Amino acid sequence: MTALMIGLGAYAIALLCWVLYLAIMNLAEHRDRLHPFAKFNAYCIVLPIGYVFDATLNLIVCLIFLRVPRDWLLTGTLKRTIAIENGWRCTIAAWICTHLLNQFDPKGKHC
Repeated sequence: MTALMIGLGAYAIALLCWVLYLAIMNLAEHRDRLHPFAKFNAYCIVLPIGYVFDATLNLIVCLIFLRVPRDWLLTGTLKRTIAIENGWRCTIAAWICTHLLNQFDPKGKHC
């Protein structure tokens, strides 16, 4: 039962982090047209919360990947994993980048 609760908690953090990522990428795409009130909320509230959840998710992913975190954020860990490793870790990191991150980045290549 405890393992199930931990797994559901990790999934909830991952899902919330992804939603925050989508919001931040949308803000990045429209930053020149944002109203000052929206810009204030984006940079003072949404962005810091996103970083905290991203760092937390990075720790969870590093536990799953059985490695010590070398980066603060998940993107750095995924880039490093894709660049220097082969096998299951690289496959999972590439899948996350391709299907969850890159397609929503305005530049098209997040990691």
